Amino acid sequence: MPTKEIDRKIAVIFATDVVNYSKHMEIDESETVKSLRFYEKILKGLFKKYNGNLFNSGGDSFMAEFVSAVDAVECAVEFQKKIKTSNASSSTKVTLEFRIGINTGDVIKEKGNLLGEGVNIAARLEALALAGGISVSKSVFDYVKGKTKHQFNDLGIQKVKQNEFHAFDIVLDPSQKRSLKPKQSKGLITILAVGILVLVIGVFSFYLNDDTEIKNAEQIIAESDRPMVLVMPFENRSGNKSDDQLSSGMTDIIISSLASHPRLLVQSSSTSNFIKKKGMSDQEIKNEYYVNYILRGYNQVSGEKIRTTVELSDVVKNKIVWTDKFDFKLNDIFEIQDTISEKVLEKLQIKLTLGESFDDDRKYFKDPENWQRFLKANPLFLSMSLEGVKEAGKLFETIFETEPNNPVVLSMYAWYFTAEANVGLRDWNIGKDMIETAKRAVKYGPDLSDANSLLATLMAKNPKEFPEYSEEELIETARKYAINSSDLNPTGIISILSAANSLFIVGLYDQAVENYEKALKVAPHPPGNVKLNYALALTYLKEYEKAYKLASELSENEQYFGGSQMGALGIRAFIDMEEGRSNDAKKVAERILEIDGSINFKKLRRAMKTFIIMDKSFMRKLASTLEKAGISSQKN
Repeated sequence: MPTKEIDRKIAVIFATDVVNYSKHMEIDESETVKSLRFYEKILKGLFKKYNGNLFNSGGDSFMAEFVSAVDAVECAVEFQKKIKTSNASSSTKVTLEFRIGINTGDVIKEKGNLLGEGVNIAARLEALALAGGISVSKSVFDYVKGKTKHQFNDLGIQKVKQNEFHAFDIVLDPSQKRSLKPKQSKGLITILAVGILVLVIGVFSFYLNDDTEIKNAEQIIAESDRPMVLVMPFENRSGNKSDDQLSSGMTDIIISSLASHPRLLVQSSSTSNFIKKKGMSDQEIKNEYYVNYILRGYNQVSGEKIRTTVELSDVVKNKIVWTDKFDFKLNDIFEIQDTISEKVLEKLQIKLTLGESFDDDRKYFKDPENWQRFLKANPLFLSMSLEGVKEAGKLFETIFETEPNNPVVLSMYAWYFTAEANVGLRDWNIGKDMIETAKRAVKYGPDLSDANSLLATLMAKNPKEFPEYSEEELIETARKYAINSSDLNPTGIISILSAANSLFIVGLYDQAVENYEKALKVAPHPPGNVKLNYALALTYLKEYEKAYKLASELSENEQYFGGSQMGALGIRAFIDMEEGRSNDAKKVAERILEIDGSINFKKLRRAMKTFIIMDKSFMRKLASTLEKAGISSQKN
């Protein structure tokens, strides 16, 4: 099948969202919707006036593309002025305020939608903006300075989630002028501490599209007695974007179903997304990933029915070996999953033995419609976009109305608090909420790997939230849950990584390494933080050769940046010192200081005080060794 070239371009992205929309809806849903439609009409009229093209809207948020940065700015200013005038005159019973973010950057055009970093930064700028305000990137500022009469307030470098950008406010009113402390790059030791503590968001970032290309393909060669299958993202051919999540969810669950079979190896969804983004041919996939078979699917939704067309290609023989069409009702999602998965196994001449079944998360769902909601919520949540997280939250709440003790949803909901914090829907004081939800997940799903690994991680990271345990009891209990997460034989990549991280965080390094290696066999393209955690575990175990090779790969690949690169350089300097290469270590130290001169080892010691399980002697040795390499603790 010929691959489609990715359509990239530079665009001006305008993102806006209503401030405290959910609160307004709780107070007066009907009048809030009326007000939103009133303001939406104004906004769309201005888009037409300034040649803006609305490409995405959902609820209270709108995204538009402009050819001209000047037009985008003038549109935003006029919109905020019209809103202010309208609110003052009480044109609507419910007065709404909007935040606006504008960015110029690289975007990907896909089926009428725009994706990519250019869009992401516009969304982050919108979240940064004041109520009734406008924040723009430096790229926009550079385009419009001297071409508009507006005043700009320099906010400096700001970092939100994985995006770092230079931001400016458009000063519409003197009262709006503010001063934000620029976000400093984290020092090396802080980076290492974060890597070692394995912050919860690190696991889920695995599913975000990562562009890093890892060349060591030989590391992912599957055992010769088990075929390797790649499930490409199912395509939505309905023409309705609301069905995209359904197709994405089907892909994930079929991967999970096939991966649960012990006589089959299945590549992760992150790998298939990477391959799709790269536009690789079947033969390129075979040569780089040693894949035997590729499964593709195409969905057409009509009302309450869905037609799914699937084809299975043997890439070794370079031919399609099976294709079929299936018609289902939307609420028969279980049947869809089983039918397709069983047919694939049949064509691969793999039979389910007596008592063997597809053991996945669906068994915890009583209502098929809730399972469908969960499939839709998953990709929305993992998108880490403001609107995506909001919609995922609504779907989770709907499930809880009828299944309040569903451990799969409880486990995901605990992570969801982190997603909310990342997109600005709540502050970062999420420990208690996450912990209580994780406890319930384990209570109602003691055999759920994800729930066990989550609770183990939270116990180790937040010991003060577990006053019912002594320190020794807490360590013992956290380790029990971590071991459970691994012993329950997780098959999905996120479960394997969760198990690896929880084992590492509770000090069971040998078992952690085994799980990291297992994960990387079927997912060779994780983000840098996963590789960094793996390298840190190897360093602790004094497997210096493997650790150094991995750290070098991270630090020398230009596509890695920030914490992963800094942490990898630190590991290299440490190992160089340990093996007597002090001159090499000092060169690495110089490079570290060139990147960030604000290294402060006291940060590590403060971090260790709140983390009772990590081997503190190792951390002290790490800090002192790096100091000997020439990284001064007196900086900053």
